[in-house]
Amino acid sequence: MPTIKNVCVFCGSNHGLDPAYEQQTRALGQYLAAHHHPVVYGGGKEGLMGTIAESTMAAGGEVIGIIPTFLKQMDLAETNVTRLIETATMDERKDEMLRQADAFIVLPGGFGTFEEFTTMLSWSQLNVHQKPIALFNINHYFDSLVEMMQTCCDQGFAPQANMDLFIDADTIDDIFAQFDSFHHQLPYKYTN
Repeated sequence: MPTIKNVCVFCGSNHGLDPAYEQQTRALGQYLAAHHHPVVYGGGKEGLMGTIAESTMAAGGEVIGIIPTFLKQMDLAETNVTRLIETATMDERKDEMLRQADAFIVLPGGFGTFEEFTTMLSWSQLNVHQKPIALFNINHYFDSLVEMMQTCCDQGFAPQANMDLFIDADTIDDIFAQFDSFHHQLPYKYTN
């Protein structure tokens, strides 16, 4: 697997009710800075998005924010980042995140976070990219989502091998250990 440098972090624009979400987001930002992994994220200043940017920058790391112009115009952008990239649309934002990132970590979040995760997962399934994707499953936040995806496989809507296209981990160390051993493999071949 290619070396992981830039790590894209998908996360909520709210903090959530459990203090562990913000604590672990802050710990992740510090870890990424200490291990020289620039953070790619959605460019926002609110919620866990603001926490990942602030904690990474405060620890001496690099942060690349990617935000659609209309959200920046609503004063939602975090400007204290290494680089802020504006896009015309939400879809262009995801395209740019894919270009900038070598791996993805999904923190707890809302519908937008789920959409970002499932987009990158479906693109992996289609062999658009071969990059590792990890759910940072803080306090079992993603258990029901993982169960639903397993049901999808059990009911014949996806091959069981697709469950290996993402990592389900509850610690930062486990995420990076699994990144090191990740191998993108599809149960079928796509031809161009």
